[in-house]
Amino acid sequence: MEKGWSIPWVHAYLDDILAPCIVLGLALAFFQNVFPADPSFKLPKYWILIFILWYALLFEWYFPSVDPRHYSDPYDILAYTAGGILFAWKGNQVLGNYLETKNPN
Repeated sequence: MEKGWSIPWVHAYLDDILAPCIVLGLALAFFQNVFPADPSFKLPKYWILIFILWYALLFEWYFPSVDPRHYSDPYDILAYTAGGILFAWKGNQVLGNYLETKNPN
């Protein structure tokens, strides 16, 4: 018998919601700190849309079509979309220290 809590929708979709936030957050950090090292850089909205479409095609169509260990779940696409919206709303921000140095009030 397994101990602990089980919340099925969290087990099934939380990783798909968080994936855009994590992957796009790393891309944003790269562009703000490394290349071109612009702390005011924010990912364009169409990049977020391209990411969602890419993940949907890759994980919900391509992998299930070439490997039987993968399966397609249309709700994953909704989860990728929710994660993309969450990132666009809360994660796609300029660096905090950039705002502090630009407005030193």
